[in-house]
Amino acid sequence: MSNEHTDSDLAFALQVTGFELATEPPAPDTPLARILTFAAAHGYENVTDEHFDMAKLGLL
Repeated sequence: MSNEHTDSDLAFALQVTGFELATEPPAPDTPLARILTFAAAHGYENVTDEHFDMAKLGLL
């Protein structure tokens, strides 16, 4: 199975559920960008639920 087929299947599944597959990095002021920045600095294995809560509140 080619990656192109898998990517189109994923894009379709996301569209059906109301989501969209992003191809660009998130805006710097978003919770996802804050999590990715933290994870890059401290390791993805160190990200906890508390970090996600802090990122949503803008405290991370």
